[in-house]
Amino acid sequence: MKRRNFLISTASVVASSAWAPQVIAQGAPDHIMPKTTESGLTGPLYTVTIITPDLPALAKMYRDGLGMELSGPIAIDASQRKALNGAWGIPDSIGWTMHMLRRPTVPLATQIRVIVTASPTPAIRKSWSRQELGPYGMGFPTTDVTAWDKHVLGLGFTRATPEIERFPLKKSDGTPYNVLEATFNGPEYLRAIAISRRDGMAQVGDLDTITGRGGPAYGTQVVASIDAMVKFLVDVLDYEVRTDRMWRAYEVPFRFATIYAKGAKNGHVALAEYAAKDTEAGTGAPPAPPNRGMAMWSFSTTSVDAIATRAKAAGFKFSSYNRIDLPDLGPRNAITITAPNGFLVEAFETIP
Repeated sequence: MKRRNFLISTASVVASSAWAPQVIAQGAPDHIMPKTTESGLTGPLYTVTIITPDLPALAKMYRDGLGMELSGPIAIDASQRKALNGAWGIPDSIGWTMHMLRRPTVPLATQIRVIVTASPTPAIRKSWSRQELGPYGMGFPTTDVTAWDKHVLGLGFTRATPEIERFPLKKSDGTPYNVLEATFNGPEYLRAIAISRRDGMAQVGDLDTITGRGGPAYGTQVVASIDAMVKFLVDVLDYEVRTDRMWRAYEVPFRFATIYAKGAKNGHVALAEYAAKDTEAGTGAPPAPPNRGMAMWSFSTTSVDAIATRAKAAGFKFSSYNRIDLPDLGPRNAITITAPNGFLVEAFETIP
């Protein structure tokens, strides 16, 4: 897909890429900041689950390239496995192990749960196309896109565009600021986006104060209907819409919305919607376990019962499971709900 004239060459950025962590202007109007300081029923995006038969490929991108720490496999007993298989829709005949990717120096960063299957399962995505329906990738905030770009490309990964991209955007009062992005093509046709908001704007998520890198700070999907997904996120998870606009930086425009937990500045959900004529179908495999790719998002909640009540009232299918005590989310009760696009969402309530 062609981009309009918002590309900047890597070389042109190098001279200015040794950026110190940004000092955020006090009172700068920022359209992604919370609308209220009150918390909602659920918190920020806590965990992204990726299913793959190829752990080394994921480790190369997220550990070696993006600097997360990999642990596992996690010990799971037979009763826990049975409960998780039932809640996640994984047949008992499919063998799998669980691993975790975390960024310990950034406690608010979303973590990645990796389910490694003993053999390949159907793929959710067939390409890295921005216009293909389904889970798309994750965003990683940084103060220095160019340095991260050089490192990831040096590992043999490719970038979605020939050059680092610059997007001129506007604050809520109309004054301009820039966003730099390097979008990498990763395993399972998922993309990892190194992103930096410039000109005094806060980054889209917390950073390691030494490296100037963070994330994942958000998960993103291409959906047939943003309205249907927003209704789910608002009515069931108690989220709030921060931005909703047409994105015209590319030759094919699309609607783009960001949805956050109330009071949160990190861990948001980003949704893109193309006109039907511009949308590309995925593989046909539902975006849920046991299919390979980004198959589930998990959110902490203060009440699983309240989530179940809201899901039932809104007409969504769900299943629940009782206490599970594993280090991926800790001791919890949980519910899994099928979102309007077939994606699986997990809400969990921590048990002391």
